[in-house]
This record gives sequence, structure tokens and C-alpha cells, in this order.
Amino acid sequence: MKDSKGPSPERVYGLSVLLDAYEPLLPPRQREVMRLRLDEDLSLSEIAENVGISRQAAEDAVKRCERSLLAMERKLGMVQKTARYEERLERIGEAARAMTEANWREKREEVLLLARGTEQDGGEMGHGV
Repeated sequence: MKDSKGPSPERVYGLSVLLDAYEPLLPPRQREVMRLRLDEDLSLSEIAENVGISRQAAEDAVKRCERSLLAMERKLGMVQKTARYEERLERIGEAARAMTEANWREKREEVLLLARGTEQDGGEMGHGV
């Protein structure tokens, strides 16, 4: 991003992940502005020119969208939940790959506990989302 105070790469990545998760919940203008900012790496001035708004309006839309995305994640936690599910799936795969004729009962129990979400990940990962 060409603005001197543009977000760090880590922030851009974090916002991109949030945008992917919550984009359908955003107003069309905020979606458009954030896609141009994050995906196209446009400056606020370039966004303003592309969308036909002032630079200040582009900056306001970006800030509003960032606040909305962060609030949605605080309330819904979908990105965090997805990360936990992906971690559990990886652990299930590891347990399944480690299964042998000698340890299959132990590994089977491990897989079942992980699948139920009852294995030491806060207990909150039970049935349902």
C-alpha cells in the first residue's frame, strides 16, 4: 500500500482473513473498498479515484470496515473457531496415520475424543457451531 501509514503485512493478512469470513455481512461499499485496499494493494487516493469518492470517504470506509470486521470476530469468533477446527482435524489425521495393529484401540479413542471436541481444547468445541 502506498500510503505512508499503511497497515503492516501482519495486519493486512489478519484483515484479509476476517474479510474472507465476514464479507457477505458487510455493506457493498465497504466490501469494495476493502477488497481494493487489501487485495489490490491500492492507496486511499487510488481507491477514491476507482470508486468515485473522496480520499477522506475512502479512509472512513476502510476504518469503518476494520471496526466492523473486528467487532464481528469478537462477537461470532468464526475465524478463531475455524482455526481450532483445522487444528483438531490435523491432530485427528496425525492420530489416524500413527494407528497400527498394536495401538489401534488407543488411537481410536484419541480420534473419537478429538472428533467429539472433548479433548483438552477448552471443552467448548462440543456439538454445534
